[in-house]
Amino acid sequence: MGEIAVTRLLPNICTDKMEETRDFYVELLGFVVGFEHEGWYIQMASPTNPQLQVGIMRRDHEFTPKAFQCPAQGVILSVQVEDVDVAYAEVLERGFEIAHDLCDESFGMRRFMVADPNGLLVNMFSFP
Repeated sequence: MGEIAVTRLLPNICTDKMEETRDFYVELLGFVVGFEHEGWYIQMASPTNPQLQVGIMRRDHEFTPKAFQCPAQGVILSVQVEDVDVAYAEVLERGFEIAHDLCDESFGMRRFMVADPNGLLVNMFSFP
């Protein structure tokens, strides 16, 4: 079997809540808008590490095949942070919906989950 040489991985969130989703990732991760395309796509990135990116796509846009233009579900975006306790305090202060409280896992991860405006889970974690 041939080898696939991956040069980039960019998750795109399909949504009916373009602005709300954009604002969530601005507030949660400090991402900035790199560009917007005609009201159907927003690309965002970390201002300090532009390789960290997320896209936001209008769910019913023709880019996505009709059979797949349904709300996203069953997706967890995992975000490793320097200090998960600081991230947890910030998320609480901003009033985001906590989907899973801060905890220590048996395999060494300290984490919590927050839900984005579309119901997708963002797993925030660090290794102490």
